[in-house]
Amino acid sequence: MRLATGPVTWGVDFADAPDNPPWPLVLDEIAASGVGALELGPVGYLPEEPATLRAALAARGLRAVGSFVFEDLHDPGQAGAVVAVARRACAMIAAAGGRVLVVIDRPGAERAATAGRPDAARRLPAREWRDLIAVVGRVAEVARAHGLRPVVHPHAGSFLEFEDEVERLLADTELDLCLDTGHLAYAGLDPVATLARHAGRLGHVHLKDVDGAVLARGDGFWTAVAAGVFCPLGTGIVDVRGGLAELERQGYDGFATIEQDRVRGSGSPLGDLRRSLAAVA
Repeated sequence: MRLATGPVTWGVDFADAPDNPPWPLVLDEIAASGVGALELGPVGYLPEEPATLRAALAARGLRAVGSFVFEDLHDPGQAGAVVAVARRACAMIAAAGGRVLVVIDRPGAERAATAGRPDAARRLPAREWRDLIAVVGRVAEVARAHGLRPVVHPHAGSFLEFEDEVERLLADTELDLCLDTGHLAYAGLDPVATLARHAGRLGHVHLKDVDGAVLARGDGFWTAVAAGVFCPLGTGIVDVRGGLAELERQGYDGFATIEQDRVRGSGSPLGDLRRSLAAVA
């Protein structure tokens, strides 16, 4: 198993956020951490021109793993825009030598409010679920056309969060999963047991930890992120060592991306990343 990180750890969820840190600074700090590989972040944050992107990574000795689509997959009115973003993201990943596209339903107001609370969260009825699956399928086709592996990320505060929704996705598609230890814990699942249960459909891994005291407050997803619900590996409620042992038992040989969702400008992303790396050394 190989480790990576990404601009998300610096609070970069959206490329057009006006207070994003400068991308050269983020790449410099990723290189300074010694991790050596990264997911590229939201399309439009790093340069998309292939030669410029490759040069920026090569100058710092960094390898591209892939990137993500973080869009309103649950809204059929956004399907065209989602596919357009996927095309840009996949072109960027392929140009940089990455191999994975992580597909994420962006938390909207309704489900963000019930993040981590399965009994309170509305599930998509059959027609809306079919619309979501159709958009996911179109994004997956774009990824495959670029030679990439599409994987779906169950994400806190989204319409793909809880175990019943994961099972529904696996039953209705042939797609593999990106399992995120922090988002699994946020959803009330045992990350180690979930990694084991879905070993046959595991395509990619995110390593993340959760502050149990912040989680217990029951805030909406974005409020919880601002309050620091995600923390360096080994400092929260996730059994990180157990997760690594399970991945080793499976013979998982892909990348595991260390992330710490945060509000831009908060804390010390490089310091926290170094603490996370020490926890898995």
